[in-house]
Amino acid sequence: MVFQRGIVLCLGYLIGLGLTGFWGPLNPQPSLLQWGLLVGTIALGTILATIFLPRYLWQVPRRFWPMLGLVMLLAVVYSQGRLPRPATNGLYSLTQSQPSLLQSPVEIQGKIYRSITTQEPDKQRFWFRVQDVKLGQNVAPQKENLYVTLSGDFSQFKLGDRLQLTGRLYKPQPPQNKFAFSFPDYLRQNNTFLGFSAWEAALIRREESLTEILRQRIQRSHREFLPDKPASLLSSMVLGRQTTNLDPEIYDLWVKAGLAYTVAASGFHVSLLLGVVLWLLRDQEEKTQFYGAAGTLLGYVLLTGFQASILRAALMGMGGLVALVLDRKVKPIGLLLVTATVLLLIKPLWLWDLGFQLSFLATFGLFTTLEPIQKKLDFLPPTVATAIAIPMAASLWTLPLLAYKFNVIATYSIPTSIVLSPIIGLVSLGGMVSGAVGLFSPELGGAIAYGLGWPLRGMIWLVEQVVALPGSQTSVAALPLPQLLVFYGVMLLIWRSPWAQKRAKPLISGLLIFFITVLVYRHFNTTQVTIFGDRQTPVIVAQAGGKTLVINVGSPGFWEYTLEPFLRRSGLNQIDGLLSLTPPDPAAQTVDFSGELPIKQRFSLPQSPTDKVTILRPLEPKRLGPIRLQLLQEDLHILEIRLQGQAFYLLSKQTADADFIAQWNPAILIAKAADLDFKIWQTLKPQKAIAIGSPQGHFLAPNRIVYWSETDGTIQWTPRQGLSSLAPNLP
Repeated sequence: MVFQRGIVLCLGYLIGLGLTGFWGPLNPQPSLLQWGLLVGTIALGTILATIFLPRYLWQVPRRFWPMLGLVMLLAVVYSQGRLPRPATNGLYSLTQSQPSLLQSPVEIQGKIYRSITTQEPDKQRFWFRVQDVKLGQNVAPQKENLYVTLSGDFSQFKLGDRLQLTGRLYKPQPPQNKFAFSFPDYLRQNNTFLGFSAWEAALIRREESLTEILRQRIQRSHREFLPDKPASLLSSMVLGRQTTNLDPEIYDLWVKAGLAYTVAASGFHVSLLLGVVLWLLRDQEEKTQFYGAAGTLLGYVLLTGFQASILRAALMGMGGLVALVLDRKVKPIGLLLVTATVLLLIKPLWLWDLGFQLSFLATFGLFTTLEPIQKKLDFLPPTVATAIAIPMAASLWTLPLLAYKFNVIATYSIPTSIVLSPIIGLVSLGGMVSGAVGLFSPELGGAIAYGLGWPLRGMIWLVEQVVALPGSQTSVAALPLPQLLVFYGVMLLIWRSPWAQKRAKPLISGLLIFFITVLVYRHFNTTQVTIFGDRQTPVIVAQAGGKTLVINVGSPGFWEYTLEPFLRRSGLNQIDGLLSLTPPDPAAQTVDFSGELPIKQRFSLPQSPTDKVTILRPLEPKRLGPIRLQLLQEDLHILEIRLQGQAFYLLSKQTADADFIAQWNPAILIAKAADLDFKIWQTLKPQKAIAIGSPQGHFLAPNRIVYWSETDGTIQWTPRQGLSSLAPNLP
């Protein structure tokens, strides 16, 4: 009974941490109203539990529930107290009092404490711990973490190197809409508040730790006789992606196939390692087994770094080893909750880390769902049934969260995991053996790794074929948080309730049918126009009647972090119509749609016709469902988009001597700020306008009917609300 109450208190701590999501997990200053509502909710819940629950849970005394409420409240306070905050005497505070530091070149000295894999060969990205800053003629000691982007060929730098860098400090900008990737939040989660763009670097001293030396030797043994891509994949399958330089193309393939867990140090690797060690020590005493396995666990954690997923697996493995020595049975769910509590006492923000969430959900799925699935597959040989049941049990609990976070599902992830599971186990184990031998003899370790070359190449080939299949990435529309909680609530009910277990199929089927019906209804009944700004280029997404028109796609970075996530969030698996008004730049990197969202129909202006496109000729309307597209004036490139009775004018080219059409209907004007001159404004007389750029110094800056992309962020129009900003913290 004491153990059960302890488990409930652990659960109360986790719930208390989760309640901080009410005001935002990274919000350092919640308002008094938010505090009042949260404290009131905990107090009301505690009072109701104290009054009513003892009638049904007679073995739990009334005084237990106020204790649980206190634990939840303390969890909230503790979480807020542990939030990352800038140092009072650090660089961030200095830039607040001296903004000129953000415009002038700065020299800093410090140490690389965590590296980052980058897709750009001419840039290195890493986390840098500043120790000294040169301001003018003075060198001042400063303690600050920076996110550094170093341009140039500096691939010789490694983790632990002490460097002198020259560059500029910058403050990360918040996203233009609340659904896009938030760079400031990403940095804050890592206790970092400034970025640094560097163009000069010099090595002061190399300070490799013992663990980094061991990692390098393991990776060297993998690279000894293997090509770069298979070698980097093997190293990542042994040590995890965060401590190795996994080839970006391989990682992208693995993510799209739903196999990212295989290149992240996780419970799978710990279980494999522990299983091998315990098998080798099976004839030894239990204490010898314990010390051997515990030492192996500690060494593996040090090698892979202190990541949430590996710490979770290591703590649970240690709990199992203690139970082995004490000859006690382990209650896996209780051990999982205790492990989560210990980790979140160390770092409460881990609760909001996706890797942490997926690790615990996958483990919970194995504990609760693996056995029932195996029973359903009892007609198969046990080994085959287990190989099928493991990815199914883990995926059932992780797929809803992945769909909620990314709005996309790797369609063939479960069958691919089932097919590759024996090879993944073989390669991971072989890589561990190769790495261990390579610590003493890189050549011998490399010879062992060379024997894994064919399985590695086979995995890469198979994953490439899977990703190339039609529909390998399925978009799902944004799932509201209450619906996600309902989904997991039904799954928990099926796990705990015999009544629900007998009706599991109709419950899950009914839930899926309901959600799919809601999503389909939303897709065909969504009417909106969303206007983004990317490097002074307007990017427009018009949606109506289940059809989607995209005008311009922006830069590769804009596509990856803003536009594609927005389209995925809308549940789109194809773009019905695409028009690019910006002329292609041969020197610029263009967005590659292959393997992403297919384009059903392309539109083109008369001046830039290409094969297999629909040419937009002046005053010849084209339709995409209820969306009408028409080029009104060719010499100015005034494009009209009309839907639901509302017209939008997109001005994409402006010349001083152009003649205007005499009559214009009232519309919403979209244009670059530089193209909005007095003549155009007086001629078009728009209802409202969206200017892509900054209002600073512009004659329309005080005009209330003008929205500015630089200050108002992403703008969206709907028939009910009209124009409104989607930027965070803006009304």
